[in-house]
Amino acid sequence: MKLTKTEFKKYLICPESFWLEKKKPEEFKGGEMTDFLKKLIQDGYDVEEKVRELFPSGVLIDEIGDDVLVKKTQEALKNKGIIFQATFKTEEGLFVMVDILKFNDETQKWDLYEVKSSSEIKTDLAHNHIKDICFQKITLERASIEVGNSYIVHLNRDYVRKGDLDLSKLFIFAEVSEQINEVYPEVSFHIEKALDLLKEDDLKITSCSCLYKSAGQRCDSFSYFNPQVPEYSTAHILRGKKLMELIDNNIFDPKDIPDDFKLTDPQRLKVNLQKIGVEQINIENIRDTLSDLQYPLYFLDYETLLKPIPQLDGYNPNQQIVFQYSLHILEKDGKLKHFEYLADDLETSTEGLVESLKQNIGNIGTVIVWHQTFEKGRNDELGKLHPKFKGFFEDINRRIFDLKIIFQKDYLDPRFYGSASIKKVLPVLIPELSYKDLDVQDGTMAMSAWEELLGEKDVNRKKKIRENLLKYCELDTEAMLKIFELIREL
Repeated sequence: MKLTKTEFKKYLICPESFWLEKKKPEEFKGGEMTDFLKKLIQDGYDVEEKVRELFPSGVLIDEIGDDVLVKKTQEALKNKGIIFQATFKTEEGLFVMVDILKFNDETQKWDLYEVKSSSEIKTDLAHNHIKDICFQKITLERASIEVGNSYIVHLNRDYVRKGDLDLSKLFIFAEVSEQINEVYPEVSFHIEKALDLLKEDDLKITSCSCLYKSAGQRCDSFSYFNPQVPEYSTAHILRGKKLMELIDNNIFDPKDIPDDFKLTDPQRLKVNLQKIGVEQINIENIRDTLSDLQYPLYFLDYETLLKPIPQLDGYNPNQQIVFQYSLHILEKDGKLKHFEYLADDLETSTEGLVESLKQNIGNIGTVIVWHQTFEKGRNDELGKLHPKFKGFFEDINRRIFDLKIIFQKDYLDPRFYGSASIKKVLPVLIPELSYKDLDVQDGTMAMSAWEELLGEKDVNRKKKIRENLLKYCELDTEAMLKIFELIREL
C-alpha cells in the first residue's frame, strides 16, 4: 500500500487515525477540506511556481497516473538536469513527488529541494519541515537515487517588494543536510512502523495516541476513538503530567476534577466555572472598565488578504493587505452611524481605505476592537505603507480598547468553554445574530470572495459578492456593538 509524505505526517501525529483513514476510509470522519486548507494548498502551488523561475531549464513531470509519472521521471533522470515534480515509488510503497531535483555536476549526485510557503523552517508536530524532506531523501535512496545536498526553500521575511519581484532575494535556500542526518534514524524507524501498520487489516483500537495530548494537538479522528471524552474536556484546561494523571484516572470532564487536585489559579477558575454551571460576572469591574471609555465609541473591524508572495510594493512575504473595514460609531446620546469601505482593485486597495478611515474616525473617542493584536498590527503596517497617515494610525492604536479583555477576566460563562473568541461569545449572549445564514461566514471566505470580486467580469455577480462581503464585515462590528450594549446595562 502506498505511503506518501502527507500520509506519513498524519502517522506522526496519530498512528491510529492514519490507519483508519487508509484502511477504513468509510468510517473516517475527519480531514475535511476546509477553505483554509484549500488556501494553504494554493499558496504552496503559487510559491513553488515562483521558485521554478529560478531554474529556467527545469523539466516538469506533469502526467496522469503514478506509474506514468514514475516512468517519465526515469526518462528525465537520464538527462542529468533539473526536474520539477520528479516522482518515485519504492517496492514497499513509499511514494514522493519532489518539488525540485537538480543534478550536481561536481558531486555527480542529485540535490533535493523542498519548497515551503512559510518564512521559516518549522519543526513543530503539525509541520516538521526537516522530517518532511528527510522522508523524501529516504524514499529517493530506496529508489536507488544518490542524494547529495538537501535544501529547504522558504520565503525571506525581511524582503520588501519594490517594483518587479527579485526572486533571488525573495527566497532563502537553506542547506539542511546536517539537520536531516540528525533525524534520519528516527524517521527511518517511523517509516517502518507506518508500513507495518498498513499491513494490519483489523486493528483492535480502544483509544488513540491523542488521548494524552492537549485539545489543540488532537487528530481528525479523536471523537471516533475517544467517544467518552466530552466536547469541552480536561485537555482544554490542562496539559502534560497533570493531564496524564487525570486521564489515567478516567477523569475527562472538568466538572469531575477533585477539589484538592493541584491547579494554577487560571486553571482553577475554568474548572470551577464548569462545576458551578452558571456565568460569573464581576459587574463592578466591568462598570469601572467601561467608565474609562470616551465617546464617541468607534467599533472597528478589518478584513484582509494574506498571500505568501508580496502582491504590492512595500509589502513583505505573508503580510496582510487590508481591503475592507466596517465602522459603527455610537454617540453618548445613543445616536448610531455606520460607515464601511470595500476596495474594488488590488493596487489602490489601502489608499482608498486609509482616506475613508481618516474621514470617519475623529480625534476624540475610544476605538473598540476584538483581539487588539490584529487591528493594532494592521494599523502599524498601514502607517508604514502610508507615511503621511502614520500619526493618525499611531493615535488610533493609543485609543484602542479590546472588548475581548472583559470576557477573559470579568464576564465568564461555562458555555464559552474557556474561550473569549467572539465566535464563542456571540452565540451565547446575542443568539439572534448569526453568521450561519451569510454567504461569507469567516475571514478565509472573505479573502476568497474578494479575490473573486477582483477578477469577476459579470456585473450582477460582482454586485452580489460585494453585498456578501459588506454584510459579513458589518456583522462583525454590529456584534461588538450589541455585546457592548448588553454589558453596559449590567
